Amino acid sequence: MTTIVLHALNKLKKYISEKLSSYQVCLRHIVAFTVPDSNEFDLAVCKLVKRTEKLAIVFQLDINGPSQRSVTGVNAFGYRRYKWMDWLITINVLMSVTRFIVLTFSTSDSVAIYLGDPLFRVEDRQVLLVWFAMAMSIMFIFREWILNLNAKGRFEILSTWKVCCNGFDSSNLQMSNLVARRFRLTIFLFSIFVHNVMLLIPFFLSLLLLVCTLSNPWIFKMPKLAFFAFVLGSSSIFVGDFLLAAVIGFFWYIACSIYFHLFRLYDLLHCAKDLNHRLVGGKQLGSFCVSIIRHLNEFEAVSHKFRYLLLYYVSIFAAAGDFDIFLGMIVKVYNDFLANLLTILGFFILLSSLAFSLIFGDFISQVNMLTVKLHQLSTKSRLTMGSANKVLEVMDRAAGPYNGIKIGDFVTLEKSFAISFLLENMSILMLFICNIGPYLGSYKSSA
Repeated sequence: MTTIVLHALNKLKKYISEKLSSYQVCLRHIVAFTVPDSNEFDLAVCKLVKRTEKLAIVFQLDINGPSQRSVTGVNAFGYRRYKWMDWLITINVLMSVTRFIVLTFSTSDSVAIYLGDPLFRVEDRQVLLVWFAMAMSIMFIFREWILNLNAKGRFEILSTWKVCCNGFDSSNLQMSNLVARRFRLTIFLFSIFVHNVMLLIPFFLSLLLLVCTLSNPWIFKMPKLAFFAFVLGSSSIFVGDFLLAAVIGFFWYIACSIYFHLFRLYDLLHCAKDLNHRLVGGKQLGSFCVSIIRHLNEFEAVSHKFRYLLLYYVSIFAAAGDFDIFLGMIVKVYNDFLANLLTILGFFILLSSLAFSLIFGDFISQVNMLTVKLHQLSTKSRLTMGSANKVLEVMDRAAGPYNGIKIGDFVTLEKSFAISFLLENMSILMLFICNIGPYLGSYKSSA
């Protein structure tokens, strides 16, 4: 037994040392404000990408990652084939959601005890139980949605960035050395964030259960309530961990794929700046415009493919952040610790969504610079009719309102979207406060 424990501790020590060494390589360059360029760092990023993909597969988000294939995995009814783990997750979701709904509407103490209500006789229990049931239902529907689309081969487009798994060579990425290094650093930082968040999800959910359970004085007075609360609560943590990891893990797949196409466009912008400083011929300018059009088509194909999934992320995450802030700051639900925890989570969600909008929108806004650059290039060269048409096509697409990441069929993600996103969320919070706040105040005073 001692040998097994020592072996496990040695493996854990080796894993932690490998992660720390790879992080130190990146931190040295970040502090020095330089873009790392070494084979050691390249290998560290590839390992991190593979570890993040394996972690997503551990949480049953088996979408084959960058090695996506077009092989279908649907049954005779056109739905994906279930594995034993899928059945276990589905059964646990149905049990947990049914448990939360019954506890919300039931007033019987015996029902609350046998269903392990961690919020037994707590003032704000109904609000929290409804929130848990809604969050679990929405995440389960999303997980089934993406895995069913994957079984039908709809995510084959994710294989475009599979070249990164074997290294970030600039020739394979079709980028310059500087842009390829920036892309590699971006993937590294984003993968670190997602990898660690997925690892911390079980601890966060366990902390949430412990706070709700141990801060309830009735738990210590009723051993039967404590037993069922921890047993059934562990089941909810288990399924909540898988569902939340699926949402975050799939966002990592989408974001990395979009980053790949955005950095290719970013590289072409740098090429346009270089061409602007020297005289170019019509043939060279025409081939450059063809490259821009091809990359724009690839980028818009990814954006169009995932437009409703991106709409889901923007709308649901924004609503979740607003509701968490409302419960934590305005309602001050349950106790101060849980209220502060929900407030921090809500601000973290909104700030992450805002940063996503700002970063991607800034890339898209830079495409508008192509209009000026191509106009300057076309005035310096005598162009043939074909080259002139290609230049006009690129200028029209760069200046058009349809260029960018599609958020459903409603809006295109541009740089200004970050500002409107922040203002919309502030207005939603104000509506919550003005319309619901007085009723909550009068309800608590009467109670």
